Amino acid sequence: FDVSADGRWLAYTANEGGYSRLQLLDLRNSLDLSPPRIPRGLIGNLRFDPASMLLAMTISGPDRPRDVWTLDLEANSLQRWTTSETGPINQQQYVSAQAFSYPTFDFIARRQPRQIPAFVYRPRKAGPLPVIIDVHGGPESQARPAFDAATQFLVGELGYAVITPNVRGSTGYGKSYGRLDNGYLREDSVRDIGALLDWIARQPDLD
Repeated sequence: FDVSADGRWLAYTANEGGYSRLQLLDLRNSLDLSPPRIPRGLIGNLRFDPASMLLAMTISGPDRPRDVWTLDLEANSLQRWTTSETGPINQQQYVSAQAFSYPTFDFIARRQPRQIPAFVYRPRKAGPLPVIIDVHGGPESQARPAFDAATQFLVGELGYAVITPNVRGSTGYGKSYGRLDNGYLREDSVRDIGALLDWIARQPDLD
């Protein structure tokens, strides 16, 4: 988050399912404003200019590297300032991430199967596709739909589908979810990967 020098504006981002949502508050007039349509992905480095007229930020996504944008607060308009270098690769070849969730071995309140959030990157070709499961480190971390050159290479050049799960213990989904792999529960997060293998086996386009 950041607060403008004149104390009028408060800008912050919320993590919603791994994606960033920008929120802008007019503290002087007690207004909750909706910024213009922002490319879906990750937003960071929020900074107001000294005159409290512009809000700068970086925006990236699974299919585009990080770039600098500004939001004109009075006009409520968004402007892009940089175009990140991608070398000889056509950026249109990059694939985006698809958010999904899959059921795992246990239940919530003994009734509803627990769902594990994840992202899948699929190449633009027919299946069944070989699959790479990329588990984030941490363990208190989160796989988010950020640009990753290695993932784009595996998908675009080698033809793999890449799945990045957020097994129990991952951040971004609340404290209760983050505590589910503490201590003797650690192996339950490994069982979440086993449930992912079962889910993959049920998908006709995945091998």
